[in-house]
Order: sequence, then C-alpha cells, then structure tokens
Amino acid sequence: MKQKQIGFRDLLERLLPVDELPPVDRMRVQRALRSGVGLEMERAAMHAIDLLEQQGAIRRLPLEQAQGTPLVRYQARGQHDVITLELPGPKVRDGVVTYPRAGLPMQAPARLDQVRRLIRLDDPLIFSDPRTGTTRAGLQGQLDQAATELLGHAVLRYFGKDDEPEPGDDLPVDKSLAKDVLEHHDVLFYCPDIDRSALSLESTRRDVRALVVAAVLGSDGTPVGYLEVRSADVDPFAPADLAMVALLADFCGGVIERAHRIEKLVFVDPLTTAYNRSYYDLQVRNEIARAQREQSSIALLICDIDDFKSFNTSFGYEAGNQVLVQVAQALRVGVRPFDTVARWGGEEFVVLLTPPVVEDDVMAISERLRAGIEQTAIRLEGLDGRAHRVHVTISIGVAMFPDHADNPQDLWRAANTALLKAKRPPKNQVVFHRPQGETRFGVQ
Repeated sequence: MKQKQIGFRDLLERLLPVDELPPVDRMRVQRALRSGVGLEMERAAMHAIDLLEQQGAIRRLPLEQAQGTPLVRYQARGQHDVITLELPGPKVRDGVVTYPRAGLPMQAPARLDQVRRLIRLDDPLIFSDPRTGTTRAGLQGQLDQAATELLGHAVLRYFGKDDEPEPGDDLPVDKSLAKDVLEHHDVLFYCPDIDRSALSLESTRRDVRALVVAAVLGSDGTPVGYLEVRSADVDPFAPADLAMVALLADFCGGVIERAHRIEKLVFVDPLTTAYNRSYYDLQVRNEIARAQREQSSIALLICDIDDFKSFNTSFGYEAGNQVLVQVAQALRVGVRPFDTVARWGGEEFVVLLTPPVVEDDVMAISERLRAGIEQTAIRLEGLDGRAHRVHVTISIGVAMFPDHADNPQDLWRAANTALLKAKRPPKNQVVFHRPQGETRFGVQ
C-alpha cells in the first residue's frame, strides 16, 4: 500500500469524517483550522479521533511498532485509506517523567460526555457569577468532583498563569515545575515519587507523594494556566489516568475562555473598556474584606468630568463619548495595575486604591490624576467635521476605609459628600472627606 505523509490540516480537511462530529466539536475543528496554529490543529485532530472512534465512525487497527516507536492505525468507515499516527514515548529526568500530550488522549478511559458533565461546559455562567466574581473558585468546585469520579483520591488544583495568590490560598507544589509546564506546554509532567525526585521537599509537608502537572491552553495555543494533580500515594497514575488529566486540561481551557468572555460582558463598560458599576460593587466588598484581614486601608476616589454636557452641546454626542474614553484611559494609566478604575455612570468614574495606602499617598495620587487630565489635550471631531483640541478637567471626592466608613455604602456616601464640595466653583479640585469638626491633622 502506498504511504504518504500528511499534516494535521490535511487530516482534518480530507481524511477524518468531521461532519459526523457533534456541532460543538465541529466548531472546535473549524476554529483550529482558521487559527492556522499547528499545536491547535494537532489537539483538534486528536480530540476528533477520540470522538469518532467512540461513535464508530472510525475503527482502530492492531498496534504496530516501527523502530521501537508505537504506531496507532485507524480506518474510516467505508474507506480504504489507513491513518497511521506515531506516538512519541515518555522521557525521564531527575525523577520526573515527561509525556508528549499528543500520544495521551487516545488512551483516556472516560467518555467525553462524562468529562463535559463533570466540568459543566454547557453552563459557563457557573464560573462567572457576578456575586462572587471568581472564575477560579467556580472551576475548582467542578475539578474537585472530577478528581473524585475520574481519578480516585487525587486532588486537582487549577492555577492561572497570572494569578496573584492571596493569604491562605493553596500554592503550587513546585514552582519550577509549574514554570516548565508553561514553557513546554506540549508535554505533561509526572513525578511518581517526589521523595525520589529533584522536586521541592516542601511538598512532603502537604502529604503529596506523586504529582502531575499539565498546561491549560487557550484557543490560540498559548497557556492560560495549569492543572496540578496530587496524590498521597506513590506512583498512583497509569498512562490512562494521565490521558484523562490531559483531557481535563483541554476542556478547562475552553471553559476558562468562555467564562472570561462572559465576565467581560458582565463587568466591562463597552464604551470606555473600563470596569463598570457591577464590577466596582463586587471589588469594593472584596477589598474592604481584605483590608480588614490585613488591618490596612483602602481609598475611594469619585471622579466627575467638569461641565461634561458642554462637550455634547458644542461638538455632538460622539465627541462626548471620546472625552469619556480619553478620561478613562488617563485614569487607568495613572494608577497601579492592581487598582480599580470603573465607570459609575454618565460622566462619573470611580478609582479604588487597594491596600496598603496611607492618606498622604492617596492625596498625591488624586492630585496627580487631576493634574494629568487637565494637562492632556483631547482631539475631537465636531459636527462640522473639523478637528478641535479641547482641555478637560475633573473634580475628585476622596474617602478612606476605615477612617471615614466601615462598609461600602458609607464609604460611597463619604466620597460623594467630598465630591459635592469639589464640584463647587472653580471645580477642577480634589477634596478629601473630613467629618464635621476634623482638620487635616486631628479634631478641632
């Protein structure tokens, strides 16, 4: 029989009966083909082969060997062509075994519909609840169930690539291995016995003897995080279990991307791309709780664009929208990456300065924001089609927790009271909330 080497694109476009896949899986194949990313097309092809074999659309032929490398062969129903896949083998270094992920999915024992049910792919809203605001917490609950049903007594943990751990958070067993899996995300790392490896001995204090780490990839093939699978037993995972871990990691990537898209719709103002009021309501509760735990402080700045209606009147509503966009951008640039800038509504923005902050720093930041916007010339196109350069000013009211309030509602009232004073002519000023009878340095 004549042999011809082809790529995964040809496999998906010409040889596999992709039309027999469920709609959601056909869409995954189409996304992979449109992306043109080799790893993404490889993952889509292996995923399609898994499904098609379960459905009986293709059948697996007897295993062969070529120079010690296992070859897996498939034949589509009613076709004479034979698809042959070469499975790369594992490698061992310092007690850690690396398995190429391309060779694992075909060995996964559980049905894909079982995996979908376990991590609720059809209900991504569970991971994007505006009341909790955390994708990771929702996903972790589903992973706990998956660990019990699919991997026995193992413990599954998801870590986002850019997650910043909070006090009390579970931490990775070995950070160096986590870094490796994000750099080499086409393989899965398995340490069957940590005591006989070069991994951190810290893991032994967590009752962890075996560890699996697999990257969670986005649709573009880049890692968004990774899964850790932990066991208190030595060498508890067979190749079929490792295949299940890889399969779970693949599905987690889709869940997380969908959840983040929903979060963006829920929490981001579509005009300015700053956060919206819903996100602020969530974040201020979270930050107050954190400040209470750390016995620290936060600051709320309410920023109102001065005489905003004049821009709409003089140049039109589209010009007014551009003012909002530029002010939002200036506010985001002027604060730290972990501070929050949100559009409250209309021409009003809020800035939440997270702990630790002290009053002098808050005043300096507030004044810097005010001055920075005042000094920025904004280019607008008027209703007459001509370009105009305008200057915008803002007034800012500031309050702090716990000095001025001990809950979100009172903190807003305190900052809003200060804003009303800042809006008095000549405007364009920062006013710090002062309870009646209090001066800058104490009580009168």
